[in-house]
Amino acid sequence: MISDKEFIGYVIQRSKEAVENKQLPFYALLAHKGRVLIEAENSVLTDNDITCHSVMNVIRRAGRELSQEVLKKSVLYASSEPCAMCSGAVYWAGVSRVVFGCSGKALQQIVGQSISVNCQDIFNHCHPIIEAVGPVEEELASELIMEFWPHPS
Repeated sequence: MISDKEFIGYVIQRSKEAVENKQLPFYALLAHKGRVLIEAENSVLTDNDITCHSVMNVIRRAGRELSQEVLKKSVLYASSEPCAMCSGAVYWAGVSRVVFGCSGKALQQIVGQSISVNCQDIFNHCHPIIEAVGPVEEELASELIMEFWPHPS
């Protein structure tokens, strides 16, 4: 079975490829029983749609293509901690576990101001509560983001 660390390594690598595709450095996937079901990069820039975060792109497809039973038993892996919008989508999709690389706190330190609420705080107010694991491989996940964004002043 593929470990959380291996899946995070994969989404971080795919985040690098997203940058090569003129996207922002974020990637997410949905796995079930160790198998990748759906994956997506952030497409905010190319779709000209601020809601096209990688997590949202995965959740949109998952809602169309997968049953609720599969979603409940799936794990979402993201190169960066899901934002408030994405966390809400994860809940409404019925995903029960999220694993992320770069924490929202580290992301905010790199890119500047943001909505500063972590996904576990949101998930703790959900019924059922969603398990969030992370940061996993945060240094590696943060490196690419630091390369992409100049540090805020």
